[in-house]
Amino acid sequence: EGLEVEDKLMLSRFAGGIWRYFDELITPEDHYLPPDNFQEQPAVGTAHRTSPTNIGLALLAALASYDLNACKKERAVEIITRILTTVKNLPKWNGHLFNWYDTLTLRVLHPAYVSTVDSGNFAGCLIALREGLLELGETELADTAEELLLGMSFLPLFDKKRQLFYIGLDIEKNAPTEGWYDLLASEARQTSYI
Repeated sequence: EGLEVEDKLMLSRFAGGIWRYFDELITPEDHYLPPDNFQEQPAVGTAHRTSPTNIGLALLAALASYDLNACKKERAVEIITRILTTVKNLPKWNGHLFNWYDTLTLRVLHPAYVSTVDSGNFAGCLIALREGLLELGETELADTAEELLLGMSFLPLFDKKRQLFYIGLDIEKNAPTEGWYDLLASEARQTSYI
């Protein structure tokens, strides 16, 4: 409310463009995971890798596309179901997705790393997704989002001595990154709220 007609049309075009990106590039070849990017110039094409943030945004884009009448409920639910099915089977660390996966092979890209920011972004998306799915009456699907969320333990990402979040954990070294998020208004603020 309160938006001019032109502003509503502009926002609708933007939302439609965002949904088309995901709708066209989430494919069986990539196990229904969203690509990190698609490069037109020079014509490199689809980057067959993804992150927890990308996955969370794809899930919410599908949900929002239905809310904005950019796709039918069946299509939104289909995409969400396929993404969550893949995510459930991805290798994880303490419930956390790794920072990068090859979407063609589902292998963790090296170095195997868990990012505090990406984990917080993904957890926030799961919370919003769960609530949206419940509104749609998709209880069994909402339960899957809840299961993934509850499986994530943020304690290993938190330095109790400093009372700050590590930037992340290098799984191959089995050690946290020597760096911390020391401001609430940092990239890790969503992780802090969660």
